[in-house]
Amino acid sequence: MRFSLTALFLLVSGSQLWAQVPATALSPRKRALYDEHVFGGQPDTTRVLVRNAYVSSFNPEWRIPNWCAYHITPDYLNTPKREGRFSAFRRDPEVANPVRDEDYVGMLEQWGYARGHYAPFKVLGGDRDRDGVYANITTSKTDRDDDTTVFQGNYMTNIAPQLHDGFNGGGGLWYNAERWVQEDVVEKAGIEVWEYSGALIHDDRMMEKVGPQGDIAVPDQFYKVVIKKGTETFPDVLVFLFPHYDHKDDVKEKDIFRYLVSVDYLEAISGLDFFNTYPKSSQQRFEQQVNLSAWESLID
Repeated sequence: MRFSLTALFLLVSGSQLWAQVPATALSPRKRALYDEHVFGGQPDTTRVLVRNAYVSSFNPEWRIPNWCAYHITPDYLNTPKREGRFSAFRRDPEVANPVRDEDYVGMLEQWGYARGHYAPFKVLGGDRDRDGVYANITTSKTDRDDDTTVFQGNYMTNIAPQLHDGFNGGGGLWYNAERWVQEDVVEKAGIEVWEYSGALIHDDRMMEKVGPQGDIAVPDQFYKVVIKKGTETFPDVLVFLFPHYDHKDDVKEKDIFRYLVSVDYLEAISGLDFFNTYPKSSQQRFEQQVNLSAWESLID
């Protein structure tokens, strides 16, 4: 384990360089996408990048996402195979000094870090323009708009260094959490969910940085806020807070549900404010504790 859970953490977006984009500045299409993916209100005042499959806040100083919000339906799991043009990581055309795929070359061999998606590749599918045609590896049978959705998911602004062996890869906590949401909750149970994926850093004065210029920050913790519709008063929410382990053999506790924390706890250590569109009285009911009761049928 790379740090103590009792340490004070900093939100990755602790160094703010951008102002929030007002809702009036978004086109009607982007506003619709923003409203689809951002559940309960934006948790901070950072500028956001609005994509077909997600909305994200990117930190240009630390060159990784602050957080990413996305909606998952069963249809969105109909993603093309991750090969050919869909396997390529891409520079983001909307940011200055974009991270390049080449910046991660050799990173796995040298430091053990993979290109870790915030919005997972598997949720980038679906017939989002509802024209009956899906993104497909066969170009003659594909849909350009849905192709773009997948391409955007591979923008480097959706990527952070994640330890492959003990975290991002098979058997890792991040990997297992993604499989549970996608396979057990959405695919098998047919439940639509919303997620926030994000990261925390222990101490910005001591944080590890990698890449050819030594300017890509490595988070100490990653979190997932998983949401499904509950009552009219408040949603059903689970918050996973994972340490960024060096090796999967270091993971003494492999059950992802042992890493649950309350919304209030995540807010306290991150400075974020989730579900701010809900009345304070409602927030107090569901943010103070971990409540598994609404999820028990979805947990083996």
